[in-house]
Amino acid sequence: MNVVATIGSSALLTALGVSLFATAASIVGHRSGHRALLLAGRRAILAVALLTTAATATLGYALLTNDFSIDHVASVSSSQMETLMKWASLYSGQPGSLLFWTWSMSLFMAAFVLITVPRIPWGAPHAVATLGLVIAAFLFALVFFASPFKVSPVIPADGQGLNPLLVDRGMLVHPPFLLSGLVSTVIPFTLGAAALLSGRLDGAWVRHARGWALTCFLVLSVGNFLGGWWAYTVLGWGGYWGWDPVENSAILPLLPIIGFLHALIVQERRGMLKTWNVVLVLAAFCLAVFGTFNVRSGLITSVHSFAQSAIGPYFLALLGATVASCLGLIVWRLPRLRAVSELDSLASRETGLILNSYLMIAMALVILGGTLFPVFSELIRNARITVGPPFFNEVMAPLFVVMLLLTSLGTLLPWRRGAPGTFRRRVTVPGAITVVVAVALFALGMRNAAALAATAGAVSIVAVTAIEFALGARAVGHARGVTALQALPSLFGRDPRRYGGYLAHIGVAIMAVAVVGSTVYRAQARGVLAPGESFEVAGYTFTYDRLNSRQPGVNGIETEVFADITVTKGDREVASMQPGRRFFTNFPDQSTGVVALDESLTRDLYLFIQGWNADGVAEIHAFVNPLIMWLWIGGGIYVAGALLAYDDPARARRPLSVTVPAEAQQA
Repeated sequence: MNVVATIGSSALLTALGVSLFATAASIVGHRSGHRALLLAGRRAILAVALLTTAATATLGYALLTNDFSIDHVASVSSSQMETLMKWASLYSGQPGSLLFWTWSMSLFMAAFVLITVPRIPWGAPHAVATLGLVIAAFLFALVFFASPFKVSPVIPADGQGLNPLLVDRGMLVHPPFLLSGLVSTVIPFTLGAAALLSGRLDGAWVRHARGWALTCFLVLSVGNFLGGWWAYTVLGWGGYWGWDPVENSAILPLLPIIGFLHALIVQERRGMLKTWNVVLVLAAFCLAVFGTFNVRSGLITSVHSFAQSAIGPYFLALLGATVASCLGLIVWRLPRLRAVSELDSLASRETGLILNSYLMIAMALVILGGTLFPVFSELIRNARITVGPPFFNEVMAPLFVVMLLLTSLGTLLPWRRGAPGTFRRRVTVPGAITVVVAVALFALGMRNAAALAATAGAVSIVAVTAIEFALGARAVGHARGVTALQALPSLFGRDPRRYGGYLAHIGVAIMAVAVVGSTVYRAQARGVLAPGESFEVAGYTFTYDRLNSRQPGVNGIETEVFADITVTKGDREVASMQPGRRFFTNFPDQSTGVVALDESLTRDLYLFIQGWNADGVAEIHAFVNPLIMWLWIGGGIYVAGALLAYDDPARARRPLSVTVPAEAQQA
């Protein structure tokens, strides 16, 4: 008997039983009014978190001690693996990733039970019952379909090691953030379900859901950013987003969460969008479950997905049950989801927020439709027609531009109804700045319509937001007797939701400019060179000098071969770069590229070597990617804005106790 495997399997099986008890205890306790049962249900969720933590620690121990009798350990690790990469191998295979998914979900649930459940007596039993049912569904899959503690009848002398594409430090950060971000959608989902089940559909559930939705937004955004960074620095195709089906699955839940964070403001202030907000949080979790099914079913081909297995049909059934349950709850509670007020004017802040959330769902539907199109085409026409990046770029570009313009216009619009003259005054300065910049860019040679429109939209966001910061800082500075610059940081303490959101908008604008520069104006070329030969890309000369090799002897890497390349511009040497390829002991037919990067604020030089012959003649791909650095800078500002936007849900939004100029009051 394998003691480690027995401990891990027992922990998961016990967790499954405890999660079902949490659901039953909450339901019975609520119906009977038995407080001890309700408390036991809450504690059961905490116990599930402890048990899944024990199971995860057990698998980690098996990986660290090279226990190759466990099938998962033998398939993803080896005695050559570094300690950190052994930890990363925990979530690299299908059973391990599902365990990490379930463990992360249980931790979010435990935090929710400790922090929020005591504050929602109106929906606590419904919330705990929902948590127990959801975590039980994933534990059932772990116990019966994809156990990470399955013992192999034949114990190999050494393990196979990580898939070569995963042998990178990015494995330590990207999957944990992305998986945690996806599972975090369960908390807003639970609050929405509890509101529907309890019939408490006023603003109470929305206030508590906001902080958790912001956490989803933050963690899932970071996960997607890290995925883009990993693709850019590891995969060797010169880009950071390729509309891969699994990439699409990762971003899909983020879009309804963004829509919810905007639409909930309308419900809080005006009592509108009750149905829509419930739909958004339920849809986010359904899309996260879809992503789990997509990755594990083998339905859609992707370099990120796992092999087809028996677990695919189970997750398809789970997805169907989740969607059907959500639709049933909404239909049941429709009479209680009526708005308490109506839209006063189309030219209002409410309209901007509503359109923004609708646009997020439109984007999600386009991405979902394009991702599933090969499946539908095969069902209908018996031919799998793949939808690639050109389709997504062409359809998403106009929606992206509209989003940028809505973001800036929505900031300028007043609540409820404003005087037309006031709106004209507020739009004049940022509008003039946007037009001047657009004309200047056109004169300088920017002729691509989509690029020009997106850049103009980004400029309008920065202009509008800068004015909002300036007006707020001037008002506070005037009241305190300090300069506006000195008063600026205090805005985040007085109204974190508003000004944190504004900062996130600036991050989006900066990223938009970086996306335009790095996609529309990227230059690339391929050279097949003998040592001493060179080729040019966008004014840079790349001279291939020689090949070198080394034997790292860790993480399954047998040999690394590098090309020494000197980069010059005119008579000046710009960089010395070493793109290469790795060859693996256990994967002789699966070498991976080692990207060489020379980064600056204006452009990245990006080199990738495809291969070479016995004479040292090498095939080298070179890219000059403008403004890539600003994508990461904009992402950092975006994340900082999200962090600053946190607010206590119990805290009333306090107006500034100062005399504010008339133009600032309209904000």
